[in-house]
Amino acid sequence: MLGMGACTATTESAAPAVVSASLATPGPFARSLDLELSRPADVAVEYWTTDGPRLRVDSPVSSRHVVPLTRLRAGRTYTYAVAGTLTTGTFTTDPLPADLRAVIGAATGTRTAPLLLLHLYDPAGFMGYVLLDESNEIVWYYRAADFPYGMTRRANGDFVVMDKQRGLVEISPSGSVVRTLAQDPSHEMHHDVVATPANTLLFIAFDDRTVNGAVVRGDAIWEWNPEAGTSTRRWTAWDHFSAANAPALPVAGEWLHANALAIGPRGNVLMSVHHWNQVLSITPDWQRIEWRLGGTGATTAVTGADVFSGQHSARELAGNHVLLFDNGIDRGRDSRAVEYVLDGAGAHATWEFHPQPLNYAAIIGSARRLADGNTVVAFGTSAGIVGSSGPAEIYEVSPAGAPMWHLLVNTQLMFRAEPFDALGAEEVVAGTSGRP
Repeated sequence: MLGMGACTATTESAAPAVVSASLATPGPFARSLDLELSRPADVAVEYWTTDGPRLRVDSPVSSRHVVPLTRLRAGRTYTYAVAGTLTTGTFTTDPLPADLRAVIGAATGTRTAPLLLLHLYDPAGFMGYVLLDESNEIVWYYRAADFPYGMTRRANGDFVVMDKQRGLVEISPSGSVVRTLAQDPSHEMHHDVVATPANTLLFIAFDDRTVNGAVVRGDAIWEWNPEAGTSTRRWTAWDHFSAANAPALPVAGEWLHANALAIGPRGNVLMSVHHWNQVLSITPDWQRIEWRLGGTGATTAVTGADVFSGQHSARELAGNHVLLFDNGIDRGRDSRAVEYVLDGAGAHATWEFHPQPLNYAAIIGSARRLADGNTVVAFGTSAGIVGSSGPAEIYEVSPAGAPMWHLLVNTQLMFRAEPFDALGAEEVVAGTSGRP
């Protein structure tokens, strides 16, 4: 329902008249408000429902505005208003799909991360990505055709997700597919994609070679430039490692099993290597291995109780610190988030979090540091998967290691939980709803 009243403009400082207004639905739980004005001007649109925050989107000077209304909850009636005009309207969002209704379990506490993007895989249920708002309601989702292997965000706000079957898919905050990079069997992409400062995308891909008559799966890093339509291999493990300076090549199968990428503070590229229990730092020019943290052949050794194994989601923080999710497959029955300080040839744990009761996630999980110093930790494996104890759950933890918030997730596998401040251009202007 749209309501529109003309604004009488007697001076250039008065608000322009809204000539026309219409709504479109570009994706699940999103609307697009198309406004035509009598003259160029900036626009602010506020929208709200009875049980959610009041949201606002600002649009720069133009006579034609297409304003995305994102972060909408399912099955709600929203009211919107164009500031400075009499233009208002309402719309009702669709109900949550059946396979998503049971995904979000019990929650306790309060988190500081406004939004969380979960990577979910359940062959009997939902496969893909869902975004939770501050009340743990799903306000955005993308259905994957296969395992949701990683995601990143470009400077324009678009998500780029990795779908094991489809490849890389760039999606707007409104849910529209912008472009794709199809999966290529000659260098199958897997496990992660990350945006660069140059607005390109780095992703991991298998690099198969024949060794002693057997196919061995190495790993490479490729760079996709969506605007140029190019995809280029930048680095391969085969140029830097051999059986002499890394764990011996298997007779056949995966050699490294790389499972995470990240851009470091010096423009270096971090790669987590699962089979080696090691994190690599690659120089920005791709020419050298800057350091090797943990595992066989380490240049920065980790010893004793600090040793990690089967790790995921490594990120380098300021001050030569590295945060990762330690699956603890060599320790057994006890996974954790752990932060290391790198000091010359060695590293030691300076912070860690073990949930109570303990949770052993044998194959996946993530740890992400927030700007306020808290850490979001996802234990992503349900009970019984490869010997995991389960459940799939997420914590937000204080710097002192105290759980501030906890959520159970009803899925078979949760690859990661990624914190965000906003879905699109929206900002929260009030914590309670209703028109002033």
